[in-house]
Amino acid sequence: MDPHLFVLFGATGDLAAVKLFPALYHVTTREGAPEPTILGVGRSDWDDARLQAAAVSSLTEGGVDESDARAWAEAALRYARVTAYDDLAPVFDAAAALEEERDLEGERVYYLALPPSAFPGTIASLGEHEAERGTVGDHVAEDAPWVRLVIEKPFGHDLASARELNAIVHEHFPEDVVYRIDHYLGKETVQNLLVFRFANAFFESAWTRQDVERVEITVAETNDAAGRAGYFDGVGTLRDMIQNHLTQLFALTAMDPPARLDAEGIRSEKIKVLRSTRTARPDAVILGQYASGPDDPEGYADHEGVAEGSRTETFATVRLQLDNWRWQGVPFILRTGKRMPARVSEIAVVFRRPPVTLFQTSGGCDPTPNVLRLRLQPDEGFRLSFDVKTPGNGFGVSTQELSFDYEDRFGAFPDAYETLLADIVRGDATLFVHGDEAEEAWRVYSEILDNDAIEVHPYPSRTWGPDATETLIQAPPTEEVAASDDTC
Repeated sequence: MDPHLFVLFGATGDLAAVKLFPALYHVTTREGAPEPTILGVGRSDWDDARLQAAAVSSLTEGGVDESDARAWAEAALRYARVTAYDDLAPVFDAAAALEEERDLEGERVYYLALPPSAFPGTIASLGEHEAERGTVGDHVAEDAPWVRLVIEKPFGHDLASARELNAIVHEHFPEDVVYRIDHYLGKETVQNLLVFRFANAFFESAWTRQDVERVEITVAETNDAAGRAGYFDGVGTLRDMIQNHLTQLFALTAMDPPARLDAEGIRSEKIKVLRSTRTARPDAVILGQYASGPDDPEGYADHEGVAEGSRTETFATVRLQLDNWRWQGVPFILRTGKRMPARVSEIAVVFRRPPVTLFQTSGGCDPTPNVLRLRLQPDEGFRLSFDVKTPGNGFGVSTQELSFDYEDRFGAFPDAYETLLADIVRGDATLFVHGDEAEEAWRVYSEILDNDAIEVHPYPSRTWGPDATETLIQAPPTEEVAASDDTC
């Protein structure tokens, strides 16, 4: 890991306090890591001491010894205040001074933990400065220091805005130095999905339409939107969760084996999946908004900051169809919601039943299908259900389960942001979103975003969403193929 300057825009925000300071601490205190130099940037009237105190508070809440946290913060953190994110002269002056003071050679990470409205101006200002430094543009010397631009989600608000933002990014930075971050891709269990599939031939050989009936990807949250309704209202869970986190899980689950296990190989296969995915139609989505319940007298509409009569969805189930050789006719169900009964993120691969049912369960029912559940959080691991003979006379069967628990076997593993921050500094873009990928992900949902014709169903708090969801999940696959201009 090269010595570098890490410039954190939005250093006074919640993401920095909750995720980034702890991740930066753990990454930079690993054996062999260079001494950290972090320049926090914000519009708040802070100074070095205030930023360091905020970081110490964040670290100690996460279990870091206070003296260790304070020593790290005082050595690593400096602050630069700006009045606008398109006027970054104070940042560049502070960066140059720090690099001279610490004998750094000019390598920089620019991390944009900012509101989306600030992206265009910030990116343009950074690009112009880096062009002057000779790190980007048409005449970059071979020995020029590297620079990396990290952009937090959301990347755009819809397909048109994503294209506009990509145009601004590519006007100033080449794609190979841009890191669009989705923290789900940094989870060890998400990365293990690739190993699980491509290192175990008996699973990969069954990972097709011949053997799979459907795939369900679920991210259920027990928390609500109280306290962040000012952001969430008008955004909704389609944009906040489905278009990014769940779509990334979908692409990794459906992709073909890459030619090479590197950023280009993996991202290319994910883009192929998204390009072969039909644009979701309004009849392939169920939206919901949580109402009050026995343990939650306040529903979404009652939260401070929610507009009267808001149609913002807190729950969404979307049924996706792919037009490709591997998955034709297999529905992928993406489901997420707030105020669910339990917190769980998992991918369930439901295999087809035998063509002829020879056995029945001890209760007289047909056997259940084999289901492979890849649990991403909590209790990370996998569960595979299968049928065995019930002891005694006859051929009654019982469903049992094989299981593997990741933490029991390997112990605790790094936070997703730790993995991603280390990859950024190493220049490994494998776990980051390509610009084409971001646009295709918006295209898939373009017909259902802001579509007032889609009903938003109320659902009681602490339930699994609107009743109509199960009907959508169990619906037979459509045989419709992608539209074509050709005539028979």
